[in-house]
Amino acid sequence: MKKTICNLEELDAFAGELAKKAAANTCLLLDGDLGAGKTTLTKRILHHLGVQENVASPTFVILNQYETPQLKINHMDAYRLDYNEDIEQFAEQFDGAFNVIEWSKNLNFAFSGFKIIKIQIKMIDDNCREFEVE
Repeated sequence: MKKTICNLEELDAFAGELAKKAAANTCLLLDGDLGAGKTTLTKRILHHLGVQENVASPTFVILNQYETPQLKINHMDAYRLDYNEDIEQFAEQFDGAFNVIEWSKNLNFAFSGFKIIKIQIKMIDDNCREFEVE
């Protein structure tokens, strides 16, 4: 499925749809160019899930964790990771959680045993993005 979104209201509605799919042992894999909107989408999804804290990009810390009464949530940014890097210290946190992983293509991890939702984000222009969901 491909969806073109050109404003924050449409993005928020899309994030709400994705939040309904959030469950333990699910990985939402987000890929796209720098500035495509991976973190912005993640912030909106987590807002819909009831996360009250400020959601910031974990670019430097690699993994941020959040909890709602219903769900443990991991937000990973693999931008600075190398495909050959061992991520076991982070991956052990994935079990039983809803995992949002930005730059997932940088990881050499099978994600076996997880439900996978892949989203490729393409920048169309300054305002519009194309979201391809697998």
